Amino acid sequence: MKTIIRNFLSVLRRFKMATVLNVAGLAVAFAAFIVIFVQVNFERNFDKCHPTADRVFRVDLSEAGAFSTILPRAFIEDVIHSSPHIEAGSLINPFLAPVYFSVMENGEKRGFRETMQTCHPDITRLFDFPIIEGTADCLNEPEKVIIPQSLAHKLFGNEPAVGKAIRAEEYVWSKERQDFVVGAVYRDFPGNTQLRNVIYSAIDAQYSLTNYQSSNYVCYVLLDNVLSAQNVTDNFNKHFDFSKIDRSDQKIKLVPLTDIYYLNEDHDGNIFRSGNTEATMLLFWIALLVIIVAAINFTNFSTALTPLRIKSINTQKVLGSSDRILRGSLLVEAIVICMVSWSISLFIVWTLNETASLPFIEADLSISDNLPVIFLSALVALLTGIIAGLYPAFYITSFPPALVLKGSFGLSPSGRKLRTALISIQFVVSIMLIIGASFMRLQNNYMRGFSLGFDKDQIAIVELGGQLYKEHRDTYISRLKEYPGIEDVAFSMQKLGSRDGYSTNGGEYKQKQFQYFLLPVSYNFLSTMGIQVTGGRNFQRSDAQSKDLTYVFNEAARRDMNMDAGDLFGSWGDRVGHIIGFSENVKFTSLRQGEENIGFVVTDDVSLPISYIRLKAGTDVHAAVEHIRKTLADIDSSFPFDIEFYDTVFNNLYHREENLRSMITMFSLLAIIISLVGVFGLVVFETQYRRKEIGIRKVHGATVGEILAMFNKTYFRIVAICFVLAAPVAWYGVKTWLENFAYKTPLYWWVFAVAFLIVTIVTMATVTFQNWKAANADPVDSLKNE
Repeated sequence: MKTIIRNFLSVLRRFKMATVLNVAGLAVAFAAFIVIFVQVNFERNFDKCHPTADRVFRVDLSEAGAFSTILPRAFIEDVIHSSPHIEAGSLINPFLAPVYFSVMENGEKRGFRETMQTCHPDITRLFDFPIIEGTADCLNEPEKVIIPQSLAHKLFGNEPAVGKAIRAEEYVWSKERQDFVVGAVYRDFPGNTQLRNVIYSAIDAQYSLTNYQSSNYVCYVLLDNVLSAQNVTDNFNKHFDFSKIDRSDQKIKLVPLTDIYYLNEDHDGNIFRSGNTEATMLLFWIALLVIIVAAINFTNFSTALTPLRIKSINTQKVLGSSDRILRGSLLVEAIVICMVSWSISLFIVWTLNETASLPFIEADLSISDNLPVIFLSALVALLTGIIAGLYPAFYITSFPPALVLKGSFGLSPSGRKLRTALISIQFVVSIMLIIGASFMRLQNNYMRGFSLGFDKDQIAIVELGGQLYKEHRDTYISRLKEYPGIEDVAFSMQKLGSRDGYSTNGGEYKQKQFQYFLLPVSYNFLSTMGIQVTGGRNFQRSDAQSKDLTYVFNEAARRDMNMDAGDLFGSWGDRVGHIIGFSENVKFTSLRQGEENIGFVVTDDVSLPISYIRLKAGTDVHAAVEHIRKTLADIDSSFPFDIEFYDTVFNNLYHREENLRSMITMFSLLAIIISLVGVFGLVVFETQYRRKEIGIRKVHGATVGEILAMFNKTYFRIVAICFVLAAPVAWYGVKTWLENFAYKTPLYWWVFAVAFLIVTIVTMATVTFQNWKAANADPVDSLKNE
């Protein structure tokens, strides 16, 4: 033990730079491993936070499509009451927008916007809500609501929330009342569950109770046993008349709650939070590769110190130390360095969490909430120390003193091949990560620069409450237009451009059925958004004052259905409308989706709470925004509003791709930096062993440039071979990832060339820097030392 401690302290004193580089590289690698695995664990455990998770299922129809998961209430009621194996069930409406609520604070009204999710009272039993105040069964009273702890603290501070009044300042879907009382407070759900941290209240008992046609809800059921699922589906499919929902060929199936996330049904996460198994596995492999690269770097650096430590090691041999003790001391040294690095990595992760420095990581990085990952990383650190320390320990102690005195031990062919292979792995990983990160950035830029068919610049978006729109629309428009920089104000029912799916309707035209996005808008919407009319006519003010429906379809629908302007078209309930024209194809969904059929509709009796404010070119945006704020404050000073532009909307729409790109980019840079440290270590190794050769070459007239070229030529060949190996793998990975998009960036050849140049230039710079001193040294000194 004394030998081990003495050797370790000697290493710290003699090789400070090498030790610092080793510890820093390993610490950053272990921190990256922890961060990635916390995110992977976050995704792999989606919805497992609920104690009942293994017995909760979503009710789906058997045929895939827009309405396979979105069901009518009457149908859901029949499912829930169809079997004694169903202990509880509830519907959830995933399309609900935030509602304008208010509370009284010191005699003054304070407004806030929050989604109210109407459901069955049994939802608290279904998901076993973590109630921290009040009672879980309070939803049996229609005026009671359950709110998350975060909202309770926001509204009421440290005071008890139960019994406090909340008023909805506008209509709440499926609720007759607007005055509510807090019945319970639940601890906020983590981010990896389908349930949102919103206000929950019971759906009115009679609302759409017998409606088998309007599909608006998702249904979840809790079974008495996971094995009862087949019995429940068989029983319902045998006895239910599916013609009630006009789908005689359909059946139901039960989808486990914990499977929903990786079904990847909803890319934008508005209806179902979704993930991609390939992306999760990619992160998993990146975590392993970062550790492998760091371990290789550690091994190379330890080996690079061989010429500096060999005399000390062999002196200890001569003095009686056995190979076993020496190897043990070297192995313990490697393990200690790894465990010290791991301890530092915990501090790095803690700092990243406290400073919120990684916004693209969705998981909570707190150490206390991720102890399994922390223990796993400790085990990985221990194994890294053992595996990465074995080769240097056996290598350094493998030379007899006589061979050491000859100075020829360092450049054995097998040793050089192994070190070259290790550094090659680092190069291959770095090149693949650079190519992957580059194409992810290109795809993100491509999506943001894609022509969407409407003029998204200079459009400010403000979401109004339904009541505010109904009572103050004209005042809102006139007050806004008082500012000379505001050109026009248009409205729609949904925020267009913010999601991958909108209200979907089925219609019949020329005896053919088809589905399309039904987008109620104001009569001036197309002109305000810069959407060109390609046939027929645009909407007019008179259309908004008519009881009839007027439609403008996009060219995709016109082509698919062979539509003609002037035709009758009936698809919205029992109402019949007219097709008055056609617009160019616009893209209100992400580029993950292909072309969609879109029907803009204008009518006189629909609430359109999303406003689009067109600013004139050259307008002072900050002054215009201040005017919008003042207008809203004058109309309702307590209304909580937000003004956003399409840059923000698209950031939210593409946040998954942006998060993945940020992670890949960060870890690519990390892998490159660690690889460079490995190159540095290998160059140190080669330089020490070739000092005599360098001296002889200089004596025979070699210039510094020729010596540097000799070293660089060797590493250039290594990088070139690694590029040939890495490029096809990277090409296949990028091609597979791009298949997730209907519109994608080309696979540019120059990206591969740039990746090769980056690794080559950085490697050459490192080699040149390290060999500069040896190439400029006096050859007499080099030969004398040898």
